[in-house]
Amino acid sequence: MVETTITFPEQEDKINKKELMSDILYSVAKGISGAALKVFTNLKVEGEENIPIRGKAIITTVSKNAMRDILIISQISGRKIHFMLSPKLMKHKIAGPILKTLGMFRSTTSKDDTEPIEKVFKILNEKGNLVAMTPEAKLDREVQVKTMAAIIKFAIAANAPIIPVVVISEKTKLFNMIPAKGLKVKVGTPLKVEKKLNREKFRDKRYELAEEIIKIIEALKKNYEE
Repeated sequence: MVETTITFPEQEDKINKKELMSDILYSVAKGISGAALKVFTNLKVEGEENIPIRGKAIITTVSKNAMRDILIISQISGRKIHFMLSPKLMKHKIAGPILKTLGMFRSTTSKDDTEPIEKVFKILNEKGNLVAMTPEAKLDREVQVKTMAAIIKFAIAANAPIIPVVVISEKTKLFNMIPAKGLKVKVGTPLKVEKKLNREKFRDKRYELAEEIIKIIEALKKNYEE
């Protein structure tokens, strides 16, 4: 008789429990914020069918208010969205630990900082989940384009589509009676990126596409306002 040894991956169990708790907290926070947004801003989402039901994708916008946009963009899909946020926000004594618990993570702090990069590929490639990475509206256009070009490189390396999203404010009436400031979200068509754009000789083309994606986001906003 051959003796069979059964091992229990305790470390893996701990990680799974931690991720499960994060998913539960994310769902609770999303549910509460979603209910509040619908009641107080009459939040509406258009184009949610462009978010894949399963499989990886990178969601991007040009964010005017990171905390607000996290709450709003989380409502565009029933799936969990992992947000890459600025190191400054993730270091906040109160917000940082909460955001980390909900599955958010910081962006890179230098060229040698590979931890966030590894995190992105783990979420996209190993888990096949959704990541949101967005340049901030307060940044110069040149920095926005550079950030979007980096997002394109992630998309190519992970073979993931880029989904442009826009969040806008507009006048609305709560309960069809009370004038208020409402919110709308428009989800654009997923964009597949050519693999060759990751090559150094196509750097200019990559930056041109980055500019084009920002223009798509701006166009979505303009069309919505019309």
